[in-house]
Amino acid sequence: MLIDTHAHLNFKAFEDNLDEVVKRCEELKMSVINVGAQYETSKKAVEITKYKNFYASLGLHPIHVFDEDFVLDEYKKIYTDKVLAIGETGLDYFHSPKSEENNKPITPKVISKQIEVFEEHIKLAKELDLPLILHGRNSKDDFTLQTVYFDIFKILENHKYLNGVFHCFSGSLMEAKTIIDNEMYIGFTGIITYPNAQDLRDIVNYLPLDRILIETDSPYLAPQKYRGKTNEPIYVEEVARQIAEIKNLSLEKVIDTTWENAKKLFKI
Repeated sequence: MLIDTHAHLNFKAFEDNLDEVVKRCEELKMSVINVGAQYETSKKAVEITKYKNFYASLGLHPIHVFDEDFVLDEYKKIYTDKVLAIGETGLDYFHSPKSEENNKPITPKVISKQIEVFEEHIKLAKELDLPLILHGRNSKDDFTLQTVYFDIFKILENHKYLNGVFHCFSGSLMEAKTIIDNEMYIGFTGIITYPNAQDLRDIVNYLPLDRILIETDSPYLAPQKYRGKTNEPIYVEEVARQIAEIKNLSLEKVIDTTWENAKKLFKI
């Protein structure tokens, strides 16, 4: 079965056409995990699980940690058996908090708050026995901060909870090796179809297929074939197609294996 392990149909971009997008997913007989970025979008993700083969993840994105509090008891209230993960959570060294000035550099205060909230997500994931959906993004211009994946990994090690997927991976081969050597998963999006993404395609080629998940991160990051359009879960097939091409495998093999990977991680 085709699965999009990271979508945001719970975002405002789909307010006016959610039913149409869901119908296209149903016609393709695929599964979708909608991922929360704040409390309200986490609630919306749970609401969308009324559709067959739609699942949810609960979390407060690191760029929103100054916008609202991550209250464990409130998130536990919206948990159902169709919630498969906690996140997205992690560290973001690229975006300043929305409450700060545009383009203001990330400060130690911001990083400290992100770590605090991330650790609360780990606590909830442990309590509910769920994997984490992890977000990491490096600064674009400060070389001292080019360690986001290793920083996330250290925190996971400290909490003895190496359970989850590093979604929308954009790191180095060394970082990817560290992740898979510890039996975690790496998620790839339509970025791997972009002309300037050869480094990522090389990483895909190196990784064993049984450590890879496919995702859209819709409404963002539409594959090259659909650039300029709002991304949606059915386009995850283009991610699978690119992986098949990179690895010289059949599309069916990639779809089947990434589905089995998702089943194993998320206990579907």
